[in-house]
Amino acid sequence: MRYSSKTLTGVVTTLLAAGALTAAPALGAAADTGDAPETFYVSPNGRDTADGHTPGTAWRSLDRVNATELDPGDRVLFAAGGRWDGQLAPQGSGTAGAPITIGAFGTGAKPLIAGGGDVDAAIKISDQENVVVSGFEVTNKGAGTSPRIGIQVTARDHGEVENITVTGNYVHGIQGVDSGSNASNPSAGGIIVSALGQTTPTYYRNVTITGNEVADSRSYGIVTWSSWMQREGWNDLWDFMPVPADGYRPYVPSLGVKVSDNYVHDISAGGITVMQAAGALISHNRVDKTAQNHGNVGIWWADTDDILVEYNEVSGTKYWGLASDGNAFDADASAHDSIVQYNYSHDNEGGFFIAVSTGTAPAEAVIRYNVSQGDANEVFAFSTNARNIDVYNNTIWATETDFIDGHPDRAEFSLVKVWRDTVKNVKFRNNVIHNSANLPYRDSAAVTYDRNIYSTGPVPARDTTAIVADAGLTAPGAATGIDDLGGYKPRKDSPAIAAGLTVPRNGGADVIGTPLPSGMPDIGAVQRRAGEGRDEDAATAVASAANGQGTVPAAVADGSDLSPWASATDVTLPTTLDVTFPSRRKIAEIELSAIFGADQGVTTLDVQVPDGRGGWRTALSNAKVAWTGSSATLERHALKLPHPEHASAVRLVIRSANQTWGNIAVSEIGTISGR
Repeated sequence: MRYSSKTLTGVVTTLLAAGALTAAPALGAAADTGDAPETFYVSPNGRDTADGHTPGTAWRSLDRVNATELDPGDRVLFAAGGRWDGQLAPQGSGTAGAPITIGAFGTGAKPLIAGGGDVDAAIKISDQENVVVSGFEVTNKGAGTSPRIGIQVTARDHGEVENITVTGNYVHGIQGVDSGSNASNPSAGGIIVSALGQTTPTYYRNVTITGNEVADSRSYGIVTWSSWMQREGWNDLWDFMPVPADGYRPYVPSLGVKVSDNYVHDISAGGITVMQAAGALISHNRVDKTAQNHGNVGIWWADTDDILVEYNEVSGTKYWGLASDGNAFDADASAHDSIVQYNYSHDNEGGFFIAVSTGTAPAEAVIRYNVSQGDANEVFAFSTNARNIDVYNNTIWATETDFIDGHPDRAEFSLVKVWRDTVKNVKFRNNVIHNSANLPYRDSAAVTYDRNIYSTGPVPARDTTAIVADAGLTAPGAATGIDDLGGYKPRKDSPAIAAGLTVPRNGGADVIGTPLPSGMPDIGAVQRRAGEGRDEDAATAVASAANGQGTVPAAVADGSDLSPWASATDVTLPTTLDVTFPSRRKIAEIELSAIFGADQGVTTLDVQVPDGRGGWRTALSNAKVAWTGSSATLERHALKLPHPEHASAVRLVIRSANQTWGNIAVSEIGTISGR
């Protein structure tokens, strides 16, 4: 079963109407009596026999709070600086307009809820909705090793669960084991959200986990997961999860999951993990020193559709062996249409990005406009069913760090590693790759390379479009944080300037927020000169000549040099090739690229633009192109117009060409707005 963000709302509505899903029953919630919302205060100096309505008549114990059925709009506020041992498990649900809030009052330290390792979760929200948990310090650690949870949100056979917010908490000291599989148990850790059951499909709508600090967890940091997860041959989770072997059910994703602005650090296993979700957002998080006791990843996701992972800084993920992760990011099992953009990955011992799946499920991702600095082992790794991975406009700065230089596995480290023959359709284009660590490419034919700059280190053997040169960046390799990436901007003499392929739907901005040009961008993650910032579809193309060799004219504007257009062998000149853009753009130059240019390249042409009256006006006449190559190595030529044009289309009037084989061919037509 496959969901996309465009259809999920309709799918859920249909399932509700058919009775396959149920609206959330009011489990644990009192009937709405129409009474005004109340605020209850809790203090170590209070009395459980008091009314709790003022700080001076506050309740004292967790038991008193847990025994109270809360109504929509009610608040329970704990005194700053106070400590409570045991489990806080408030009862009742709010409404969308009147949530129940569990929070703090007064000044000073956050109120502490200390589970002591004696309870499964220090704060537990169970079968409730429209609840906010805010402003606590939470621990759950004792002398034992049973995996525990700091803040748990859980629902079982409940249908849709709306509007859960966990914000501004400090969760740390979470009990678990220091080794073995339970040191990497996604059902335990700092903040855990689960959807369970076997009879009523259960999922969340709008879970917000934001502004929390999670540290010193003996399993995970932040996780959302569900037993409603079966699809594409992935039928169960791990045997240490709290679900019986036959307890998993068909896929029902949670909607509107947002994990943002959290600081997650010093974690035994994974830092942030989102599973069984559609349209989720993981953004603006700082993740440091994860996988400290077991192989894992800083941020990873699985069983997701249309997830967006952006503006995160991930570092210090520990290496546990060549096939044991240790990366900053991971598109895992059954991950469809992931976008990973605007992130800063550095000093991760296992690498920058991995994709791996299971069953028949794919692991898909677009990896764009990120910076990787000082990542080791396998900077990119692709394993079972990794496919449709598009890696473009990133800057990879792989240097010979102390970790790399002295590691016993050093000879097996890689810049790109393909683990399985089920890997398909991986593309690297428009990337700056500085590889002074000399990490090799242990790839396969599943990986293609197109217009990357290799400033040092080896070049992939199959890359016929490589730009081997100093990338000419201003101050690379010295970033101190995600807000300090300006050193990766190209200098004005850089070979990266306006040299990249025009990639459709590129997001419209670079890693530091500079708007991208509508035409050819700079290569790498940082753009020197701002453009229009449009996030547009590909241009369309039409040729007056017949197509040859099974090609189509659209190939000249598809963001790839590796898919050329060729005419039929009986082409008669002059002939035309029109490219129409999604919107009007500034055009200072036209770039043509081709392979075997000395045999099939265009040699004389006019460049025309629309005249505004339904015809064409010549902007550049009788331009000459001298191709020298007679091989599959790409050759590029830029034609500068006498003055910049603003146009929504260009026409190439091809007057002469090299026709060794009777045809003509063009790999890509690009426009440059300025250098």
